[in-house]
Amino acid sequence: MLTDYRSRRKVTIMSTLKGAHYIAFLAIIILLAALLYAGKNYAVFKISEHFTGNVVYSKLIRVGDTFTLTYIHSVTKQPVYEVFKVEAKQILSLVEMRYDSFGANLPVGSEHMSEETTSFTIQDGYYMIRYENRKFKLVPLMVGQVVADHTIVMNNGEALRLLDITSGGTYVDIYVKPLLWK
Repeated sequence: MLTDYRSRRKVTIMSTLKGAHYIAFLAIIILLAALLYAGKNYAVFKISEHFTGNVVYSKLIRVGDTFTLTYIHSVTKQPVYEVFKVEAKQILSLVEMRYDSFGANLPVGSEHMSEETTSFTIQDGYYMIRYENRKFKLVPLMVGQVVADHTIVMNNGEALRLLDITSGGTYVDIYVKPLLWK
């Protein structure tokens, strides 16, 4: 306490360190809340080379977002679109596949498996397969060397051509990991 001799009253001066402690505490609380929110609602989308483990692409992605793997079919020479969803922080699910002509390894109707029955429709000139329970921890892929031109298109329109990040013939793994993954 200090005495102000002009007014003869006692004046209490608050330490700026006390105020700074409150601000620092509030900042820590806000940061922790943001990390908890991000950790629950976001994941890291990754592409790594299978044999080396070298991560060739990494991007923050929201749980629930979709991306499309596009490529040219080796037999029909027509585009194929496979839509994936970030189902959870470590799970991708195949949602649908679209193509405009039949070819090797492309479904010609609905499929019945032990855990899933797919739907098969024709819409806007495309054969559409919809999947209800096709989940993956990782999607393995051999990057096309000649025809395929594998490209990943995020739901915001951002396109990633796999030949721009690795060479043709490379075996890659596509997957998601939790944001706060070590």
